[in-house]
Amino acid sequence: MKKKRLLVLGAAIGGGAYYAYKKIQKMTDAFSKVVMFNSEDIKYEQDQEIEDAAVVFGNLDIDLTDIEIEDGATIKVLALFSNLTIKVPQEWKIVAEGNNKASNIEIDTSEEDEENKDITLNIEYDVHFSNINISNE
Repeated sequence: MKKKRLLVLGAAIGGGAYYAYKKIQKMTDAFSKVVMFNSEDIKYEQDQEIEDAAVVFGNLDIDLTDIEIEDGATIKVLALFSNLTIKVPQEWKIVAEGNNKASNIEIDTSEEDEENKDITLNIEYDVHFSNINISNE
């Protein structure tokens, strides 16, 4: 009887590990940058293309202040039990929308009139139990 219980327990653990592996694989396929159980700073330079990012049980700081684009841009972000900070140039308008489950989302725009800004950064977020801070720097 004990062998049967151990076999069932082993199968359950193996099934759970496989399920977690498939979820992580799906996330890495959907996002260019994935940070898990870690802290990372990403600073974009002039002509770099903005990449989608995910952070799970970690901290991710994305700095877009030195990037140069003529038109608007879109970034997709996923945060699970994490802290995410996005710094945007003063002259950019910030438009953020998405799914929020038990998270704190702060958008601190510059004092300038938002209507007069030519470049718009669209942020599509999916956040769960996380803290998101988006600001013009």
